[in-house]
Amino acid sequence: MAQRPPYPVSSHYQPSRSQGQPPPGPLRPSYPQPLPYTVSTHGATVPIDPQAKPRQVFMAGGAVLTLAALLVTANLGQEQVQESSPFTCVKIEQTQALVSRDRLKALLDIDLQAPKTQVQALLKEPYCVMAPGQTEAGQPADREAYPLEFDPQTWLVVLYAGDRYAGYDFRFR
Repeated sequence: MAQRPPYPVSSHYQPSRSQGQPPPGPLRPSYPQPLPYTVSTHGATVPIDPQAKPRQVFMAGGAVLTLAALLVTANLGQEQVQESSPFTCVKIEQTQALVSRDRLKALLDIDLQAPKTQVQALLKEPYCVMAPGQTEAGQPADREAYPLEFDPQTWLVVLYAGDRYAGYDFRFR
């Protein structure tokens, strides 16, 4: 009777035989064994190389995650800069300045290219002077901001091209 070792042995293991001894019984045909690990991607089963070194797999995974993190964080910073820079106050003029509905309605009746002094007389002193911007025609424009009396989170931004009224815009905060 053959001795069994005290530790588990694979069924495919065959101990070395002496040269003169016949094999201990009929040989079983060997069938291809499936790889121990497979990954299913979109319906296709792909075997994973069991000889792959864990360090290489770890480094490749870390590189992919680092690249994804850099792409995501790079885009976030650009959106914040683009959103905040056009509507930044350069100089605070009057913290109590608010525009009522009546004054807003009167502003709508003023013609474009009216003198800057006419618009400023109607709206009074602005809450703040904003960074210079552009008119719809692409010309440089000075901008003044006025919070609305009925919605202080919304600002009326008035544009002046030189000493002429060039239009208005709303800033929703």
